[in-house]
Amino acid sequence: MTERLSACGEIVRMGDPDRFRTALFAKPEAREHLFALYAFNLEIAKIAPMVSEPMLGEIRLQWWREALDQIYGEAPVRKHEVTTPLAVAIRDAGLPRAPFDTLIDQRGNDLDPTFPQNDSALHEYIEATAGGLTSLAAKALAPELGQDGLNVAKDAGFAIGAARYLMAMPQLVALGKKPLPMESVDALAEEGRKRLARARGGRKAVPKAAAPALLECAKAAHNLSAPTERSALRQSISLLWRGIIGRW
Repeated sequence: MTERLSACGEIVRMGDPDRFRTALFAKPEAREHLFALYAFNLEIAKIAPMVSEPMLGEIRLQWWREALDQIYGEAPVRKHEVTTPLAVAIRDAGLPRAPFDTLIDQRGNDLDPTFPQNDSALHEYIEATAGGLTSLAAKALAPELGQDGLNVAKDAGFAIGAARYLMAMPQLVALGKKPLPMESVDALAEEGRKRLARARGGRKAVPKAAAPALLECAKAAHNLSAPTERSALRQSISLLWRGIIGRW
């Protein structure tokens, strides 16, 4: 990109390099919608590590719920580097509110050092966070996306989120989260592989315009099958090739 990045673009570039790189394959007019969604996700995700007690985190989460009230109520939106472009993305693409609310609610679990209590709770968390975000991103790129396509995007997002969670486990433990038992690690990886296979089997339900929202599936597939980092060069080459052909 030769033009100056927007505030949301810079937030994503710094905070989520993988999603930033995939967003670059979106059409310019839709790219900013992705940046707004991904910046929103980062704003929610950074709350738990920033606060000293859960109540302070809940207050910040409530701030975002109220921002969504304004956006969906067509009231004046509080000025913020993320809320303003997020409102544009939501209104331009007709994004539903429910995935945002569910994502915020599940992120409240980040404030609980004992989470997850079981595999079901963890899978529900990933479904709502990474799965919900990916389905919103696909819809932002292809507003005509139907329910079948949304289901595919949510499955792909689950696989992406599962891979990310497994790769981030050492950092999560360092932040005070309880480590997952090995059987839970295996169960999450298996569910991620199953969801990815199902998503790829439903490719035809997803317009090519929405492909950038799903490009991280290639990296997820590798990390779910062998949770070790590939070389940065090989990852970049794979992403470039898949972005060019629009195949995730």
